[in-house]
Amino acid sequence: MARRDFDLVVFGATGYTGSLVAKYLASHTDRPRWAIAGRNAGKLETLGLGVPVLIADATDRASLDAVAARTRVVCTTVGPYAKHGDALVAACAEAGTHYCDLTGELQWHYRMIQANHERAQATGAKLVHSCGYDSIPSDLGTWAAQQAFIAKYGHPAERVTAYYGEASGGLSGGTVASGIGTAREASESKEVRRVLGNPYALDPDPEAVRPAAPDESSIRWDKAMGMYTAPFVMAQYNTRIVRRGHALAGFPWGPDFRYREVMSAPKGPAGLVRAVAFTAGLGAIAFALKRPALREMLAKRVPQPGSGPSEQQRERGHWKARFLAERGDDKLLFVVGDKDGDPGYKSTSKMLGESALCLALDELPGGGGCLTPATAMDGKLLDRLRRAGLTFEEGTLTA
Repeated sequence: MARRDFDLVVFGATGYTGSLVAKYLASHTDRPRWAIAGRNAGKLETLGLGVPVLIADATDRASLDAVAARTRVVCTTVGPYAKHGDALVAACAEAGTHYCDLTGELQWHYRMIQANHERAQATGAKLVHSCGYDSIPSDLGTWAAQQAFIAKYGHPAERVTAYYGEASGGLSGGTVASGIGTAREASESKEVRRVLGNPYALDPDPEAVRPAAPDESSIRWDKAMGMYTAPFVMAQYNTRIVRRGHALAGFPWGPDFRYREVMSAPKGPAGLVRAVAFTAGLGAIAFALKRPALREMLAKRVPQPGSGPSEQQRERGHWKARFLAERGDDKLLFVVGDKDGDPGYKSTSKMLGESALCLALDELPGGGGCLTPATAMDGKLLDRLRRAGLTFEEGTLTA
């Protein structure tokens, strides 16, 4: 990539999450050459970041082409991505500009692969979706757990289970809008429902014969961990990211490798009660989202785009995910988390900010395309996130 005016540009810096990412970068020790971009120059300047301001609109392809041509990386928080994201991804693919976002919209991710993967391969652009709580812990956590497993046992694990649930944080209007938008698309399109139901939808060949991988839909007793588990709300998306990364890497853990995610519960009777309540709640939400009248009623009563948890909520938030890697009698527990920040916003701003810096400044493996965080940045991103305060370490299996 020829030298450009900027190392990275944050698109959507006046939004709720975008402002957090911009402030994170402004205080970073790396000091990249960076700028902020959006529709309204006045709003961007009121952030007081002291960096150049670029004018661009998600609906104006020419303005996005101009931004992409001036920078090595575009980091965007402008969602819902299914509504606002197509043109920017295409602009970056065409310009050979690396790209990262926070999407958790499976049907949109699928469409971006179909539309841009080959062009990005040709131009060298690394298009890396889902660089926040969805789905860096899942993707990079599985990769790191496998590296630890190989170092310990001399071979990869044949299956990995991720246990989410130990978290505290708030909900943003943008996240809710993305979820409602996905449900709306699914209700209107048989093709979208087909994509959402395919556990290998994001693989290079989504229809190839692969091991059965049904999404978790009920409460289970997990003997290995000694706890009840429930379905995890983001498993339908995160599992596809991990499977795509494994396929893109050439199946280094074997063609029969299996990955699943669940919501963990406290041990004992209280855990069963929590698992039942959580599963019932998910079922009620799913029921409402499939019915237009209930869905639109819900959309009016949940947090709206541009809103989110308070600074106090973000600061006292935290999260932890446990990854159990297994092959025969060989087992290893790997822990990923952040004790300093809620998962969706403070911690996510670290993850997206470090992803943008990694793409802009670090020496990475060659090759472009629609990649996952682990396949695009592997150990370089892992090192950055550890320095930023996130935990990636082997744990103790006590169950």
